[in-house]
Amino acid sequence: GVKEKDLALVQKLLPAARDALRSMPGSPFDKVCDRAGKLNVWSTIESLFQSPKIFDDVASGRLTVQGAYCDVKTGKVQFLGEHPAEQSLLDKGPPLDVVRIASDAPVPPVEALCSLAVGNRRYIKGAGGEQGQNYVLKALAGGGQLPVSIVLGCADSRAPVEIYFDMQPGDLFVLRTAGNTIEGGYGGLLGSAEYAIAVLKTKLIVVTGHTLCGAV
Repeated sequence: GVKEKDLALVQKLLPAARDALRSMPGSPFDKVCDRAGKLNVWSTIESLFQSPKIFDDVASGRLTVQGAYCDVKTGKVQFLGEHPAEQSLLDKGPPLDVVRIASDAPVPPVEALCSLAVGNRRYIKGAGGEQGQNYVLKALAGGGQLPVSIVLGCADSRAPVEIYFDMQPGDLFVLRTAGNTIEGGYGGLLGSAEYAIAVLKTKLIVVTGHTLCGAV
């Protein structure tokens, strides 16, 4: 019989097949299949861009993602180049529909840092502000929090770290004090940071200063 994983693969490939049929009405079956195969390459690249690490490396020029299509009869590989809408994908940024809750695995430091870098890139391009959907808050209320990073920032009202990093509710464990400093030894901010590390399994701390800081 048909296995569930096979059906999942069919569902994944269906959009490329539909787009190929729409773009080549009346064309021979083999031509439509070739078109669907190439469209699926682009679809897979779009899925790769959902990774904050891959997204950030491509955006910064450290990584290039290319498409290719092989003719199994001849062995010839056609190199398709970069995604035709790569710049648009980079401007838009990866989707924000991932909600992390307490039962999920801790986010590795490199991935967490890339998430902040990608979010800041969305913000400075004017594409931020899509976080904060009601379903996110409901998921966090029921499942608990799993912040990707502790951010120790300044209390200055002009330096709202959640907005600058364009993060969803639940993504950041934010600590703020004038001059982004820690005073008084244990307890207070330091104790809060230790709580996030020990209980919430956060693997990254980012200390964020800012220009025009009145405390510095």
